[in-house]
Amino acid sequence: MQNENFLKAMFRKYYQTEDIILPPRFNRREYGFMFFDKNFMLRHLGFRTKQSLKKFLIEQVPKHAYYSTAYYSNPSARSMEDKGWLGADLIFDLDADHIPETEGLEYHEMLKVVKKEAEKLIFSFLLDDFGFSEKDLFITFSGGRGYHIYVRNPAVFDLKSDQRREIVTYITGEGADLEKFLIEKWDKPKKAKKFRKIYELYPSDYGGWFGKVRKGIDIESKKLLDIYMEYGELALYKEIFSVLKDKKLAKKLVKALLKKNKNGTTKIETIALDNRSHKLQDFSNDIERDIFLQYIKEKIRIRGEADEPVTTDIHRLIRLVGSLHGKTGFIVKPLTLSEFKDFNPFKNAIPSIFKEKECTIILKEKKEIIFDNKRYVLDGEEKVPLYVAIFLIARGFADFLSLK
Repeated sequence: MQNENFLKAMFRKYYQTEDIILPPRFNRREYGFMFFDKNFMLRHLGFRTKQSLKKFLIEQVPKHAYYSTAYYSNPSARSMEDKGWLGADLIFDLDADHIPETEGLEYHEMLKVVKKEAEKLIFSFLLDDFGFSEKDLFITFSGGRGYHIYVRNPAVFDLKSDQRREIVTYITGEGADLEKFLIEKWDKPKKAKKFRKIYELYPSDYGGWFGKVRKGIDIESKKLLDIYMEYGELALYKEIFSVLKDKKLAKKLVKALLKKNKNGTTKIETIALDNRSHKLQDFSNDIERDIFLQYIKEKIRIRGEADEPVTTDIHRLIRLVGSLHGKTGFIVKPLTLSEFKDFNPFKNAIPSIFKEKECTIILKEKKEIIFDNKRYVLDGEEKVPLYVAIFLIARGFADFLSLK
């Protein structure tokens, strides 16, 4: 209870002094809240003025604050049918829970991985493939485990759930076979009795998944070459085996990649360094090529990440921009594209009002953390900046003792 009272007091102070960033047509949105001392979510609320919303935040001090991505004619109605749906932002939620590479990582390392996936979604898919402009996008740090990317272009407002699902399917590449994005041909070499299937690659600047697959193959080929050049044949075998999980296939592929061409270079050098669109013809037979493609399928990281239930839910509640996240004390921070590139939540999502005081806490276990470019190694009773205390208490790593 002491921890909850402390956090509630700090959150109230924040809402008394800091401004809230309202979404477009804010009085057409539904709002929802979770609290420090209640076990339910209060939703189906509407606010006509900014002052009434701010008053609610100060008086009720929610642990988490949300608003709808949808616009309604009557946002405070209790049923979705009575709300009168008018449209919705297109929203993407990049959260560590849905990105396998974050498993087992410390919080700050996890956020770095999520940010890379957010960058891919923004630049490779939304701006590049879908052709949205920078002014169509609104980006926020969620205050917790990731980022929210909004598309606020009138062309997407009326999209229904199934149409939004198609967008997610394209981004994640669900059900896509790598071979579909290669140029398939049949060729009959001199002296050969039969035609053989060959694959050529699209140029790397080719649009959509065709160019992405080409770039992915280029990247993974160069990685294999770098491993061989720096560490030798055994390291190359270990890398390939770690992916294929088959000794026989791994040995065959290593042998194929290290086979010498007429000019004395290895196949892996040709594949990795030759920018011709038909580089996959450099394998001497289909089996070698298909093993290589099997390896590439497992390694290639060109798909985007998007949480389908969030994007397809046209009634979704999303975190209120400018509010505080109840499990970190971080601001749900709006970001321009240029701000996003250099954004560090442990520096840029700290409320300035929490930088003014120190707080004494007692750690439940030893913790090491970097805040605002300063490393803290904490154990037992410690006096720390207020924002560090709020973060550790909110995450359950420490208990509140006193505030000075």
